Amino acid sequence: MDTNSRQDSFIAYPFYIFISLLLGSIITFSIRELWISASWMYAVGLGILFLAHIGLFWMNIREYENLRWFYFYYPAQIVLIVIMVNLPFVSTIHLTLLGSSVLCLIGEALGLWGNTRRSLYLGIFLFVFIVGMVYLQVGREGIWIAISNLLVNGGFIVLLMVMYNQQLAERQKAVELAESLESANAKLAAYNAKIESLTLQNERQRMARELHDTLAQGVAGLVLQLEAVKAHLGANRTERASAIVEQSITRARSTLAESRAAIDDLRAASTNVSDAVREKIERFKQATGISCEMEISINENQLPFETTNHALNILSESLTNIARHAQATQVKVVFIIQDQNMQLEVRDNGIGFDVNQKPDGSYGLIGMHERARLTGGMLSIESNQSGTCIQFIVGRS
Repeated sequence: MDTNSRQDSFIAYPFYIFISLLLGSIITFSIRELWISASWMYAVGLGILFLAHIGLFWMNIREYENLRWFYFYYPAQIVLIVIMVNLPFVSTIHLTLLGSSVLCLIGEALGLWGNTRRSLYLGIFLFVFIVGMVYLQVGREGIWIAISNLLVNGGFIVLLMVMYNQQLAERQKAVELAESLESANAKLAAYNAKIESLTLQNERQRMARELHDTLAQGVAGLVLQLEAVKAHLGANRTERASAIVEQSITRARSTLAESRAAIDDLRAASTNVSDAVREKIERFKQATGISCEMEISINENQLPFETTNHALNILSESLTNIARHAQATQVKVVFIIQDQNMQLEVRDNGIGFDVNQKPDGSYGLIGMHERARLTGGMLSIESNQSGTCIQFIVGRS
């Protein structure tokens, strides 16, 4: 327990009023006896010593934290007690004055510092001191009776002080524990609010990616197929146009199903990664007519479904960007999985773009980088006037 808490807990003024009245009554009786039966000089001297003794008690309320004061205070009090007890004509109450003064010092120490080592060591020192003083006053014959009386009377009070300090310490621990719990609950509430906010933000980003990968890519593919239909109809190639229309209908239904699954968070994907890759590339070739070379190798796939699903979506986004922007005539796709390692590479011979200057609304590129981050993989994009190369690697540098 810190000093401020101890000072607040130790009710100083009532305690010092009590010891002032207790010791004052003893000294008043002694002064009266000295004034009547002895010399007024001894009475005045005893009164001055008593005032110094009590004054030091009251000064200790403010100065007890000062280490220099500590080493002055207790020697000064002991000297005053020795002088008062050994004054001539005070022998009638010397044991009472000695026991009461030392007991007040012990009680003060317990009140100021609680059940600490400082109080223990100081109490042992004062006990040894009082035993020595009693021996000097009553001799060997009466020391055991005097010490027994002091232990019975003073020990009970000291025991009460120790028990009070113990209860005070337990109550303080309970208060500190309650404050710690309150602080922890406040921090926990703040953390929960932050987690809830981050969860909501991540969920929005996830839904944005899923809807982009289904609706946006699906609609973009339909637009490309419809443009192909228009071109074939303009060239009177009705059979080819009819075939593309059938493909467009199939793609529209697939896009609708995938969009519903994404909204319901029940999006299904082919468990065969090789088939899923080939299906995406075939759709791309049919919609654009661009030549596409494939290199697919799946060997003992140990990657989580989420990782391969992110890779397939990066592939879809890459092919969509090639169809819409690259003006390419050749594309090569490399998709390799070996145990827990994966490499995806999409390369084209298009016009390229500035990778450092992303156009407004480039949700596709943003989504690819987010997917790479979520899988712990590495996504690199290189582009110049000779074409673009997108690499997505998981499990190895």
